[in-house]
Amino acid sequence: MAESAYFIGVDLGGTRLRLGAVARDGRLASEILSVPTGSGFRPDDLSRHLADLTRQLKAQLAGEAAALGFGTAGVVDHGPLTQCDNLPLLNGVDIGALVRSAVDERVAVENDARCFTLAEARYGAGRGVADVCGITLGTGVGCGVMLAGRLHRGAASQAGEVWQIPLRGEPIEAFLSGAGVVRGYAAAGGRAEPQLEAEHVAARARGGDAAAGLAWHAFGADLGWLCRCLISVLDPARIVIGGSLSLARELYGPALAATLGAEAARIADAALGASAGVIGAAALNIDA
Repeated sequence: MAESAYFIGVDLGGTRLRLGAVARDGRLASEILSVPTGSGFRPDDLSRHLADLTRQLKAQLAGEAAALGFGTAGVVDHGPLTQCDNLPLLNGVDIGALVRSAVDERVAVENDARCFTLAEARYGAGRGVADVCGITLGTGVGCGVMLAGRLHRGAASQAGEVWQIPLRGEPIEAFLSGAGVVRGYAAAGGRAEPQLEAEHVAARARGGDAAAGLAWHAFGADLGWLCRCLISVLDPARIVIGGSLSLARELYGPALAATLGAEAARIADAALGASAGVIGAAALNIDA
């Protein structure tokens, strides 16, 4: 393989499709290109945008693409995508076949939270640690598991699908998500008007809104409970937390630490920021 070869990483989420080039050492080798997604994002939208973004990326770079890694929300196994609630029109689609039809490169497909975990374990906050869990907090809650330095997928590729763990009679994602923060704000007596999002609740908490502060406290306690579950079952040396909601760490962090006690020393903030999903997707092939 030529020294100038790069690896393409693609991160498909509930709000954006993001794509970039990554060097063998895990560094970004290009800017990240992106387009919006959303609940109406269709298979033909994915195929068209993926082909277009890949062409744009190649036009900007010298060298050749060695392979393309693709991370997506949902359960990725040998067949149709399932449990992809934030991109419902992609449920039942053979994502691997669709991606391979849109690009010319060798393709690897994986769950997005596993890509995040792989990136942080190889190049970020979990570097040098063999047993790592990664938690992504955003539109939903995701988790990746790395044991003995390798991604753990499980018998049906559902290892890390923590969103469905029951808490207070509902899936934990009802609480550990952007919508969960807004819901917690309303439950605490806040004004949950239409179009209110977690970032607005964070701004209100920073401005002294008591109900917003209580919402983030509850979020941190629930996140701590999830971390305790992971520690009890998997005993990871490090749990790396990232995603858009992790930007409110100063709001939920005290409750998270109080819930975990001495085990809070295992928690680390993600180091790679919004590029972790792209880097981790590319790393699927770098590892290979």
